[in-house]
Amino acid sequence: METLNMAEKYNDDIKTYKNMLRHIEKHKFKSEYIVNLCKNLYDKDGKSASKQIGDFSRICEVISDRRNMIYPILNSIFMIEYHWIISIEKWKIKYGNNFEGWINTIGELEALCSIAVIKHDNPYWSMPNIVTGPSKIIAKNMGHPLLGENRVCNNLKVEAPYSVMIITGSNMSGKSTFMRTVGINIVLAYAGAPVCADQFCCTIMDFYSCMRISDNLGQSISSFYAEILKIKNIVKAAKEGKQVLFLLDEIFKGINSRDRHTGAMILVKQLSKTGNLGFVSTHDLELAEMENHRNLKVKNYYFSEYYKKNEIYFDYKLKIGISPTRNEIYLMRLAGIEVEEINEIK
Repeated sequence: METLNMAEKYNDDIKTYKNMLRHIEKHKFKSEYIVNLCKNLYDKDGKSASKQIGDFSRICEVISDRRNMIYPILNSIFMIEYHWIISIEKWKIKYGNNFEGWINTIGELEALCSIAVIKHDNPYWSMPNIVTGPSKIIAKNMGHPLLGENRVCNNLKVEAPYSVMIITGSNMSGKSTFMRTVGINIVLAYAGAPVCADQFCCTIMDFYSCMRISDNLGQSISSFYAEILKIKNIVKAAKEGKQVLFLLDEIFKGINSRDRHTGAMILVKQLSKTGNLGFVSTHDLELAEMENHRNLKVKNYYFSEYYKKNEIYFDYKLKIGISPTRNEIYLMRLAGIEVEEINEIK
């Protein structure tokens, strides 16, 4: 009975898959990759997936029609449900092992269609240039794909002799958004999609991020320990000799300032020496002093804000150097917190 209920429940889904497979089989693809992919839709006898799943769809359709007054009488006489179960089991034996392959093929084609739509909807985005050699990312007018007309684009050039960007800046100035901009465009580039930039060049790297870490009460894991586990994976990959791209947003923010500074310096030193490429955002301005270390491949960048008539504004433009501004006191006052002995913002 459970088998019949399942067949009835998913009858409409089976019809949908049948129609999708039929549409795919009718199309004449030119791409060699897609042509080879669609070979999974035919069995050794040349029977198409739409016909194979069509046989199952007809069984499900008949089962779905059993909701009538006459059915209980006919079923008790002819044992209809017994014959339906036999039909389902025969289909499973003959074609059931192919079903997962059909679904994977549909999923792969849907993913490819999604990538194709990106270029259609964003004709001015550029195709990335994937190169070999030492790790690098070079971009011109790169922006966040999801911000639309509100995006602010930046140029980026990270290559030898530098490999680690330390990004400082006040709250809400754009540090985290910039790192997400790098990350999402790298993912688009690796997927073969256009990127939100006028030009984009990068090497293939193993991509790791440590951003927006939260605790896990179910597993009794604090946010700091969850961060440590992610960083452990980055360090492990680096020690294995992989080309690693890492994004570290406000690392070790869950601990005291002294240990945070010490731990961040040790981590950046270790990662910069192994030829990896990465971005580290921080409020710890002392961390930016690592650029002065001769043996480290560290370069400082920052985001800043400016004020007009005692109101704060952000330009979200990436600049070379260390952040000269802070806005924490201003934001506290904006929230109604009384802060004594503060210089007036000009």
